[in-house]
Amino acid sequence: MNIFEIEQRLAENGFRAEDIAALRMQAEKSGSTYPALLKELSIRFVAALILVIILSIVWVYTFIYKDNIAIASYSITMLIIAPIFYIFTPMKLGYKAFRYSRKK
Repeated sequence: MNIFEIEQRLAENGFRAEDIAALRMQAEKSGSTYPALLKELSIRFVAALILVIILSIVWVYTFIYKDNIAIASYSITMLIIAPIFYIFTPMKLGYKAFRYSRKK
């Protein structure tokens, strides 16, 4: 399957032109293929999702069993960490890659 066919399949499965352009740029920069890049994005999405779930569970535990100072400090920590996850793991593109790999 050539690059044009892969990009066409990606467009048919919900990837926008900006997403495909970002994937193309990253593939050219790293020298990897689209399937390898999509697999990596999918894995990063799952890992970030697991970390967010763990942090949320800890926050709920803190909310139920700890005092107000601990709740406030952990909430501030979550407000700082959540954007970092979003920046370093392109969640929207990762979700699309995860969904595409599940359909395949």
